[in-house]
Amino acid sequence: MSSMDPISMATKLATIDVQPFQQRYSMQANQFQSELTALGKVESALRKFRTAVEDMNSSTAGIIKNTATLSQEDNFSASVNANALSGNYQVFVEQIATAHQLSAGLPVGTTADTEVPLTGSLDIIINGEAMSLDLTTIDKNGDGKGTLAELVSAINADSTNPGVNATLVRADGATHFMLSSSETGTANSINVSATGTGQAWFEDAFTNVTDISTPQDAKIWLGPQGTGLALTNSSNTFTGVIEGVDLTVSKAQTAGEQPISMGIGADQEGTKEQLNALIDAYNSLVSTIDSHTQSGSKDEKRGVLAGDPTIRSIESQLNSVLRSQYNGQSLMSMGLSLNREGKLELDSKRFEAAQANDSAGLEAMFNGDGNLLDSLEKNLEPFLKFSTGLLSSRKDVLQQNISRIDDKQATLDRKFQMSYDRYLAQFTQMNTLMSQMNQTSTLFI
Repeated sequence: MSSMDPISMATKLATIDVQPFQQRYSMQANQFQSELTALGKVESALRKFRTAVEDMNSSTAGIIKNTATLSQEDNFSASVNANALSGNYQVFVEQIATAHQLSAGLPVGTTADTEVPLTGSLDIIINGEAMSLDLTTIDKNGDGKGTLAELVSAINADSTNPGVNATLVRADGATHFMLSSSETGTANSINVSATGTGQAWFEDAFTNVTDISTPQDAKIWLGPQGTGLALTNSSNTFTGVIEGVDLTVSKAQTAGEQPISMGIGADQEGTKEQLNALIDAYNSLVSTIDSHTQSGSKDEKRGVLAGDPTIRSIESQLNSVLRSQYNGQSLMSMGLSLNREGKLELDSKRFEAAQANDSAGLEAMFNGDGNLLDSLEKNLEPFLKFSTGLLSSRKDVLQQNISRIDDKQATLDRKFQMSYDRYLAQFTQMNTLMSQMNQTSTLFI
């Protein structure tokens, strides 16, 4: 009588005991994980769509894009938002804003290693903000000396620095100590003084400073120089001087030159690009949903989210919003429609006609409280809240189901081990008896 392998037999029988449960748990876990992955992809597409909506539904952005056309572009640039009103303007750039930069009157022969006093203070004031640098603190290497280079580092690193940069500049064999304001405009002039040092050469150096660059405000004229409306600004960007338009000056014109013409108007191509970005984001969302909710057929596998109530609710609400009227108009009247696949299509000719004939109506339909983009945002919000959103809650439930399957799997592993141990003991004992019988049978041969 031949012997058997107890380990192999115990493994096979223990596996048979748990196999039905193992297969069931594996199928359930795979289903839950597939749903969780699919919901994550739908949520990602939904967030991208919401971002596209938000990008054109703010106080400075809308479906309508505007543009500025300049007769010459060397002197200033214009940034135009959705609030800009169409019109023609004349702009003359008299001067650009500059920052204050000065050089201290240090003695000839000064270098980065020149020792400076370690008593007293260096005081700097810019636009009402002040710093008082205690000179006893500038010796960072602990050699008992303070150098000009250490003074520069101490100024730049001081937590109360009001907006000044200190540098050492070497030119023609000489070292110059320079202070520069980080902001332009006359209000940001640098006032510097040294006191209590006991060294006249050092204090005189900050009394006898030389302006390398004098501070000045930017100045423009709306209209011709001298007769138009004069405007000044500490920086080179004039924000909202004209409704919805920011001007950034870069180069002054010569006195007597003609002002630069600036035309503000609708950017038809920019508006269409804006709308196409919204269409693409929505259609991408629809494609993502469709790929996971297909009903299935002989040639097509059923989607893991087919019939999912959360997804059905998303589709239903978005369809309702897109098919409603806003400001007395529908999307179809503006050249937008939903095709048989539920995706947005743009009739370019009809949209261009709507732009040309009723640009304000187009803007009013898309933007504003309770209109299309605002309604889309409000309908998406309940699904996309991070902690309490419907998609987040749905994913939490699936994750909990997966965790319960893991717990059942752990219990099943223990059951397998118990069965294995029992079978192993039984077959080991049987194998021992068979060996004994084989030995006894040889006595009768």
